[in-house]
Amino acid sequence: MSLPPLLKHVYNFGTEEVVKRGKKIFFTQGVTLLDVDAIIEQVRFRVKNDMYQNFYTVTISRYNHPNELKVRCQCPYNMGEICRHEVAALFQMNDLMLSGFFENSQTKFSQAHSVVRMRQVTKQMMRLFTSEHIMKAAEEIAHKKQCDITIKEGDTLAANVKVDGQEFPVVLKQNEERFFDTSCPCEEVDHPLCVHKAALFMQALFTHGTQYFASMRNWDSQKNLLLKQYGYSLNDDLTGKFEFVHQDGKIFLRVLDTSIQKIAVQTNSVSKSNLAVSAIQNQIAPKVDKVKQEVEEKRLAIVIDPNVDWFPGVSWDLIAGVCNESLTAFISEIERMPLIQYINAAGYHEHDRELIPALRKLLPDELLKYIKKNIPFGDFMDDDYRTVLKDQPSEEIKALVWEYLLPKYHKLLERFASQPRCYILPSGKTLSKKNLTEVLFDPQLIKPRLKVAKVKKEYHVALYVDIGLEEIPATEIDFINNALFTYQGRLFSMIDEQAITILETLSYQPVTKISAEEWNAFLAEKLIPWSGFVPVDFDKKLVAISTDIKPISKVLLIEKDQSLHFKPVFDYSGTVVEWGHKGDIIHALEGIVTIVKKQEDIETQTVELIRSAHKDIQEHNKQHYFYLSSQAVLNNSWFLKFAEKMRDKDIELLGFDKLKNLRINKNSPDTRVQINSGIDWFDAQIEVVFGDQVASIADVKKALAKKMNYVKLNDGSIGMLPEEWLKKYALLVKMGEAKGNKIRVKKIYFSVLDELLEDIDDVAILKELELKKQRLQSILTQDFNAFEAPKQLEASLRPYQLSGFQWLLFLNEAGWGGILADDMGLGKTVQTLSFLQHYKNTNATSKYLVVCPTTLMYNWENEIKKFTPNLSLFIHHGSKRNFNIEKLKDIDIIITTYGTMRSDIIHLKEIEFDYIILDESQAIKNPQSQIAKASLLLNAKNRLALSGTPVQNNTFDLYSQMNFLNPGMLGSREFFLNEFATPIDKFQEDEAKLQLRKLIYPFLLRRTKEQVAKDLPDKTETILWCEMGKDQRKIYESYRNTYKEELLEVIEERGIERSQMHILQGLTKLRQICDSPAILNEDVAFDNTSIKVEELVRELSENVGNHKALVFSQFIGMLTLIKKELDKANIPYAYFDGSSTSTERQKAINLFQEQEDCRVFLISLKAGNTGLNLTAADYVYIVDPWWNPAVEQQAIDRTHRIGQTKNIFAYRLICRNTIEEKMIQLQERKRALANDLVADDGAIIKRLTKDDLLFLLS
Repeated sequence: MSLPPLLKHVYNFGTEEVVKRGKKIFFTQGVTLLDVDAIIEQVRFRVKNDMYQNFYTVTISRYNHPNELKVRCQCPYNMGEICRHEVAALFQMNDLMLSGFFENSQTKFSQAHSVVRMRQVTKQMMRLFTSEHIMKAAEEIAHKKQCDITIKEGDTLAANVKVDGQEFPVVLKQNEERFFDTSCPCEEVDHPLCVHKAALFMQALFTHGTQYFASMRNWDSQKNLLLKQYGYSLNDDLTGKFEFVHQDGKIFLRVLDTSIQKIAVQTNSVSKSNLAVSAIQNQIAPKVDKVKQEVEEKRLAIVIDPNVDWFPGVSWDLIAGVCNESLTAFISEIERMPLIQYINAAGYHEHDRELIPALRKLLPDELLKYIKKNIPFGDFMDDDYRTVLKDQPSEEIKALVWEYLLPKYHKLLERFASQPRCYILPSGKTLSKKNLTEVLFDPQLIKPRLKVAKVKKEYHVALYVDIGLEEIPATEIDFINNALFTYQGRLFSMIDEQAITILETLSYQPVTKISAEEWNAFLAEKLIPWSGFVPVDFDKKLVAISTDIKPISKVLLIEKDQSLHFKPVFDYSGTVVEWGHKGDIIHALEGIVTIVKKQEDIETQTVELIRSAHKDIQEHNKQHYFYLSSQAVLNNSWFLKFAEKMRDKDIELLGFDKLKNLRINKNSPDTRVQINSGIDWFDAQIEVVFGDQVASIADVKKALAKKMNYVKLNDGSIGMLPEEWLKKYALLVKMGEAKGNKIRVKKIYFSVLDELLEDIDDVAILKELELKKQRLQSILTQDFNAFEAPKQLEASLRPYQLSGFQWLLFLNEAGWGGILADDMGLGKTVQTLSFLQHYKNTNATSKYLVVCPTTLMYNWENEIKKFTPNLSLFIHHGSKRNFNIEKLKDIDIIITTYGTMRSDIIHLKEIEFDYIILDESQAIKNPQSQIAKASLLLNAKNRLALSGTPVQNNTFDLYSQMNFLNPGMLGSREFFLNEFATPIDKFQEDEAKLQLRKLIYPFLLRRTKEQVAKDLPDKTETILWCEMGKDQRKIYESYRNTYKEELLEVIEERGIERSQMHILQGLTKLRQICDSPAILNEDVAFDNTSIKVEELVRELSENVGNHKALVFSQFIGMLTLIKKELDKANIPYAYFDGSSTSTERQKAINLFQEQEDCRVFLISLKAGNTGLNLTAADYVYIVDPWWNPAVEQQAIDRTHRIGQTKNIFAYRLICRNTIEEKMIQLQERKRALANDLVADDGAIIKRLTKDDLLFLLS
């Protein structure tokens, strides 16, 4: 079985015991992958110990470069060259590489010998080792029985496979691990199973079934291997000594005679003596006892014996003898120690013991084992190393010999450089003390040096070696074999296999002569390539130096593990060198060695150009390349820009054909558009062409849905969609429905066609789009001359309000819904009523539904009565409501709340409305809520929404509202999240914001206070009517009835003048209940059931937005309740009341005026009526009315002072049908009270008559 590089490392450096235990860990799933860094080629594994329940980390580096492979383990047993945990990790790593786990591991297979790691032959298993295409072709060959069997014996099946008139000799053989060694002469490199091997497997499978190979197996070879451990074979009498057991497809040896023990590992030379186990034991054991005393005075030594007839022509022997006192020489006769047998190392000096395992690794039997593991069908080879390693074995075997021996030579010379007793046995001499020549081991690794000169008409290549700073001619050194030589009593080794190859080519001759006819080829094919490995000195007459050759800069592209590598290379007149090449460039030209001086400045410019190409590009200093993540390469069409920049600089990009996932088409997209118009849609026929490749619209749409700015083309390349293309076409493709090569777009998306106007040839379509665009633009730019407000409207619309009215007309004409999203206080209600009146004028039977928060029902009622009194209205709300369609038949506007709409949807959906208006439409922002779902069931010709804050928390707030207005306009919930909400809110993508704005701008009109400030009065005051809840109303009515009765009795008894305290106390408690029953100072505590707190927090969180607001109340208890709710809603605020110190007061003022995020200031009415200048605020909320409106005006004027640049909006929260509403009405009836300068409650109460009191309590 031929070993992959990782396993070669295992068998090169691991002992049999270490390899055995490492394989056990691997086969018992004791290895887990921790992490991979493909850039630096480093992998970490967690490896379980085979003895204890603990784990160690093994790190493998440079796994794609066998000569630079490094393996490290944390275990304490890592004293040798490789430990069992490293062995297990390398086996796991090898499996991962063969499986294609590492993208940067370009695994190629040689069909001359490939290992198929399956033990059972099935089609399912075979698919793991080849492609589906090969499987189909192989199955056809097998069914036709085109495999002529030539060998069918033991573990081997061979056949000639006939395909297309050719014959392919195929061999399949199960190895020791029961995997398959396979061989075929074809050139398939991508899979271990070629079509011919797969065909032979299938023919055997179809003919004989899955157990075919198990049935033909010859167990004798396995039995002999097991018996060999005990010195026996099948030829011996095994009666009573052994028996064989078959289990799970394997064979096991059971020893019956307990006196039989395993012997040391036998080599071919020992087995030839035909010694039985018992004889070996009888001979060895006494001998060991006999020499124990002698060993104590003997020392060991190394002998290099070149008197052998097998390759590589040298044997390493171990000798023993008695030494002189200085231990530098033997004084007794020496004896050769049998390395193939057991040696009692404990009897020798500690330093000498190290020689035994070191020399055993150099035994020819160990070398033969390695060769058999690494050569195709090595199991067939002869067990006699003399036969395999004959004088000149094949080049394949020679390469394996040096692959195994050279690292061991290097370690031996380094490890025993100070060893005093090392000898060489001269050729033709027998082993004896007098024939040995002493030699010192020198750890220097030697490179040959070649000196080339022209002598007359020939060319001479003289061989030297560099030892230290000396250049030693080959005539002064003695070669022992191809890798070892001696010089002045020292033994050296060549540095690598390349050096040995050069020496073999030159036949180790001191001078090699090359004829003039052979010179050009020898120079170009041998000497120039060799100069990259060893020093080659050319005579000056053979050298020409060029300093004016400018390199052609190129960039080699290599794809590795989710990244693209950029390797700069430079072409000097046909000789290509990589960035980082040291020294000048040498190449052959007509028999002359041309030395080209590097142009460092040109190379540096190219390198800097790549280095600055992307902010995230990384540099690998050792390997001299740049790399960038695949995502960064594809993002924003960076690669197209990079390629264009390289073209501008005349730098060629290489390696495109070898890229897989990043093979980017160099062409920019050429897009051709043709648009047709239907009743309510446009058809855009689009062709996106990259050179000779056409991308389908369906593929482009899929790519955009996956957030990819590129599309896979039919030839496997990637078509990049540049930023300009995405800006122009992406939104059209996203929002349209793909039909073949067409995109169907609803006319509601007319704004997405803006970018395509220049591409449209159809005059009618162009005119239609231009008309819509101009109409909308004129409205948005406040050109309001086209329509006037209806005459029935009892109000004068401000300019911006007239613009809003005309925008509503535009939407109506187009049949679309929209959101009027003006700032709070700009008159969204009056603009809507203007439109409803206009619509009524042209549609006499029109019917409208207004859905709003409970607190706004009566505001709508008042506004309708005030501005459009000829529109009839009905409030559908309350526990006593009933649903009578006949009763509603003649009603123009039905007003209801969101809660009532949800509860009565089964009835409301039966009515066909002309328009449904959702006020404070953010109430349906959650599409999963019952209210949002109910709103979609309402039946209407068209729909409108009003909201000062359509987007409160995130972009997704907009989806449900737009889906209500124009169902399906923004796609599905998932589509909107993926395309707009998440990119905008999470990643702040400007492009997504622009696309969404382009989609919705015709359907959302928003003006801020700042934009229309010139049209606004300085101060606007509004009442927010609040409807008490059931519990709050019950408490209020109870107290009102009680106080009405009590106060009338007191007045009858004492008169009104002497009843002022009772009157003030009763009226104050009713006012407190309007705020919240919880602030009453009573023996029984009430819960906080406050419509005002609920409405105020809603206003502050939903409508105030980026503005600042003052909140006034004369009851400290009410401010406390508001504080609690603001804390729950995470709304920052400042606060002071009458008990605050001057320091606390100033601190609160500074906080509100200066801190941007502090948008609410809670102030008690009395504490805030003097000495304040709070110009940061432009909204004022009066939570409870004051007896004297002058006090309220003073509070409002806290913001409306010199230095205030904003328009002020003031809101009074008044509970409907309570003392608060009566107070407002009473103020209007008695204007003198409103203008009174006296602010004292008592003074106001004194002026109340009995009739006034009865009115307040009614």
